[in-house]
Amino acid sequence: MAATPVAVPLVADTWTIVATGVTTGVVQRKSTAPNVYRFTTVPTGDAAPTDDSLAWLGFGCDNSEIISDSAAIDVYVKAVNVAGEVIVVL
Repeated sequence: MAATPVAVPLVADTWTIVATGVTTGVVQRKSTAPNVYRFTTVPTGDAAPTDDSLAWLGFGCDNSEIISDSAAIDVYVKAVNVAGEVIVVL
């Protein structure tokens, strides 16, 4: 059975959980604005991020980010400066 894509709106400059308890998946850019998105992951059940210290820039020259970890993780995305939207496929 194919995975169902889910659109997740993002508030500007706010960490939003887009997947929880996952080991694989894909996050795709839906909107072209903003042009900067940040990503971070934490072990499932850990506290949400409060800063960008463990984050990386996403969607560099690609329109998707691969989710892959051997343990279950929670995935957070932040749209920088303006609201955005991503598609999550698990």
